[in-house]
Amino acid sequence: MPLKVKLILLTLLPLLLISAAISWIAIHQAQSLGQKEIATFRANLIAAKEQALKDTVDLALDSIHHLYHNAGPDDEKAKTEVKRILNDLRYGDDGYFFVYHENGTNLAHPVLPELVGKNLLDLQDKNGDYLIRALINTAKSGGGFHQYLWHKPSSDQVVTKLSYAAWLPKWHWMVGTGLYIEDVAHQMTRVEQSVQANIRTTFISVIVLVAITTLLILITTLAINLHEHRLADSRLKELAHKTVMFQEEEKKHVARELHDGVNQLLVSGKCHLELLKDKMTQSDVEQALSHRALSENAILQAISELRRISHNLRPSSLDDIGLAAALEHLLNDFSASTDIQVSHALELGSLTLPTDVMTTLYRVAQESLVNISKHARSDRIEMTLSVIQKNLQFIIRDHGVGFHVQQAMNGKGIGLRNMRERLEFLGGELDISSEPGEGTEILVNLPLQGIESYGKDPGVTG
Repeated sequence: MPLKVKLILLTLLPLLLISAAISWIAIHQAQSLGQKEIATFRANLIAAKEQALKDTVDLALDSIHHLYHNAGPDDEKAKTEVKRILNDLRYGDDGYFFVYHENGTNLAHPVLPELVGKNLLDLQDKNGDYLIRALINTAKSGGGFHQYLWHKPSSDQVVTKLSYAAWLPKWHWMVGTGLYIEDVAHQMTRVEQSVQANIRTTFISVIVLVAITTLLILITTLAINLHEHRLADSRLKELAHKTVMFQEEEKKHVARELHDGVNQLLVSGKCHLELLKDKMTQSDVEQALSHRALSENAILQAISELRRISHNLRPSSLDDIGLAAALEHLLNDFSASTDIQVSHALELGSLTLPTDVMTTLYRVAQESLVNISKHARSDRIEMTLSVIQKNLQFIIRDHGVGFHVQQAMNGKGIGLRNMRERLEFLGGELDISSEPGEGTEILVNLPLQGIESYGKDPGVTG
């Protein structure tokens, strides 16, 4: 899977999972809150109707109170008058009062007068509810409410009815009235539809918001990736150009070294050999011997110069005596040529390093020493090479003027960048710590895991 896809998935998956979780929680809470609101709304509606029913029954009882209070248990005249009053009391389109005796006999029913005189104690609605028994028992227990199915006169349909029943103990009568509450069900249906519409709107809003956020993240990630890709290409081209220029400079340097050093010494030797030939022809032995000595000295200097150039190009001491000894020779030469005091602790024990690792560390040391001699103005340096657990640690520290690391890394020079890239190619890290006036420390940290396994070349022991 391409790295770009992995980065996008790594960015989007947590967002989508979090958004899904938040959406589920929000919708679940909205549904729960909606159900609670619906239940509360229904309870308030029923409570309002119950209070209205109770107040209506209380008014009816007040209207017959003077008759009932003054009548005896068998006062038929008062009973007749009470039934007449209750038959005449009406409210709304379907509001009326009914009266039942304790034994279930209907005593008054203005809407269905054919029920008067009938015993309805065993009457059941479509749900099997013994509604007359329930109303009488509720009234005898102090008054209360009961729901059941009953015929609605205005619509000629059987709907749910809520009734309140009160008890007249002296006459063993139950007096009640009721309201048809099918409108409550209709109102509850409208409220539920409104709640569900709000939940759908919330869900769609969340989905749209997540989609827009995902799209923005995707576009931003692709734009950043494209920008970084172009920036990396630009830096790679710049680095390649600088590398080529550096190689050309190295070639010029080697050519100049050969021309100004070795070539001049060989020309000098050739001149002395020609003079030697002339002096031999003239039998001037003393001069001939002098030119021979001078030509020999020039040739020896040329050989020494070639050896120095060869050593700088590829130090053979790495293969001959190992990394630690080669670094020690390098430090000694550096101290002799610069008068900078050096101290070192180069300990690798029996560790075997591959050639490319030794060469990389040696080049890091060379580059660091060149930088110190050119820029640091330090009077002493320390070099440490050690193995700590599974890591090779290489430290070069000076006490010079220091520098701004980031500015140096962003500058035109490629020495520090080459050091870092060489080590990163081997899986290591280069850390440069420096501040103006505080000296410089170059720390190389190279994991040994995987290096030792292929570093078994004979003769490259550090």
